[in-house]
Amino acid sequence: MIPRFLLVTGTDTGVGKTIATAALAAALTAVGRRVIMCKPIQTGRIRADDPEREQLESDYSDVVTESDAEAVARLTGIHAFTNTTLRLPMAPVPAAKAEWDENKSADDKSADAKSADPWPADPESVDDESAGAVRPVPDFSGADRVSNLPSAAEHVDFIRTALARTDADHVLVEGSGGVLVDFGGLTLADIAAGLSEGENSVGAAIVVRSRLGTLNHTALTAEALERRRVSTTGIIIGSWPEKASPVDRDNWAALSAMAPVLGAIPAGVGDRLDRNEFTARAPGWLRLS
Repeated sequence: MIPRFLLVTGTDTGVGKTIATAALAAALTAVGRRVIMCKPIQTGRIRADDPEREQLESDYSDVVTESDAEAVARLTGIHAFTNTTLRLPMAPVPAAKAEWDENKSADDKSADAKSADPWPADPESVDDESAGAVRPVPDFSGADRVSNLPSAAEHVDFIRTALARTDADHVLVEGSGGVLVDFGGLTLADIAAGLSEGENSVGAAIVVRSRLGTLNHTALTAEALERRRVSTTGIIIGSWPEKASPVDRDNWAALSAMAPVLGAIPAGVGDRLDRNEFTARAPGWLRLS
């Protein structure tokens, strides 16, 4: 049973959370459930016409011009929202500090404030602009800039507003990196606590690697969630190789002893498949009942 609010967290960054989130959305939609995705904080997302794009791509390995919410919307057609977007591909706190250490001009700040309303006017009409909508970057210019990142209550309000406006059955809340990444004095688990509506209303899908080392990382993540009273709904292997090794297959068996393995996402499908192919195949990758 997939809870109303499902955190999608990972054992590390780059394990395949976004494509796993899209696959979850497609699989739930295929059985008639209405699904949205919310991303509390996105880092490393720049505009395609960013004048510093070439330098940023040289300095950092994971700058993107498509946010995670935009990728999920592109692959599935669901509404996907980002609460806060930061330009540098760093952890949220240093990315937030760097955002305003660049001494933006008043005109730049004004342009940020004119960002589009993140809520689509018609929940039934999904287009490229509304499906991956983002909110303006908050003002980190105060003396205590970290405190100007959204609070847990503000993230919860953002998610609940998205839920109310779309009348969804499930909200997939995609984290940033692992479950204990600092969002500015709070973590994804604190957001989960604020979303809880009683027993079984919030759970977590842990997206993991198939390779050597995944068992320890997965066990640590599951324990961290349990200590914060977030139940593990299941495990998803974020990138399953075309030719699985004995280690991959043995890890799948060992992972299933920790929590239900919901399935595995074939490596590279987020880049290879268009929306029609992705949504047609995704239900076969996951077992959600």
